[in-house]
Amino acid sequence: EMLRTKAVILNWVEERLDGKMKLQLFLHKLFGVRIIWFFHNKMPHDMAGGHNALDNMLWLSNVSDVICLLSKNSKKHIPDYKKNCRKAVYIPHIMYKSRIDAIDVDKIRNKYGVSDQDFVFLIFGLIRPYKNIEAGIEAFKELGAADAKLMIVGNPVNRRYAKQIRDLCARDHNIILDMRYIPDELMDGIIGISDIVVLPYQDKTSMNSGVMIQAFSNARTVIAPNICMARDFMKEKFLYVYKDDLGKVIKRAYRRGREENRKMGEQALDYMRLHHCEEKVARKLFAILK
Repeated sequence: EMLRTKAVILNWVEERLDGKMKLQLFLHKLFGVRIIWFFHNKMPHDMAGGHNALDNMLWLSNVSDVICLLSKNSKKHIPDYKKNCRKAVYIPHIMYKSRIDAIDVDKIRNKYGVSDQDFVFLIFGLIRPYKNIEAGIEAFKELGAADAKLMIVGNPVNRRYAKQIRDLCARDHNIILDMRYIPDELMDGIIGISDIVVLPYQDKTSMNSGVMIQAFSNARTVIAPNICMARDFMKEKFLYVYKDDLGKVIKRAYRRGREENRKMGEQALDYMRLHHCEEKVARKLFAILK
């Protein structure tokens, strides 16, 4: 089987990598198989694997033949940079297929009690501590706009964290919670009734964001921290990037108005179609497999 294998592609293995897997990878390498590692984060989110995971990231960086980056600005964070930076190859995060045009957004608005005049901020995806959702809630509360809504949608990592989020949102009728698994079609509909997607992530671990790409793929702008992927897009002017004061940027985005923010989203979608389409991403992937 090793003789027929051209490459082993590794995604999200940092916390699962053990001695047996390392031996298998080393044997593949001896048989001339290319080891390709996708370098997603500075360190694993929530650090469940402890220092073992960081040691594994260094091991992967040293052993891999190719280190795939989902943002150009993440190159400087490659473990043992001087030794391994030459292995880096930028692969754009593929855009998502949007279903917004086929969805009855009025039905979605009615489901969540959102008016077509409301300015809707959205936080979506897995509800996990590293996403710093608490900061997004507090920043939204500071806005204090009667016609603004914050939707928080997605599956919580556990009941305790879900309760923590519910307690923070209690008695605020402008915050809408739907903390459960959301099917893809409904998720696109929820993005469709939003004006801006908010990413209040902690910069300590994150470099990239699939949520950002999903928002852009659905013609929505984002408010994002100064992570590597956001810095890649900054010169394009279709997103908001903050370093410290999320509340200040939320107020600026709100004052800009729904129409201007929707225009930014359309610009982001045009960029995705040009630079993150399936054809372009596939071409880059096949180039490293040759």
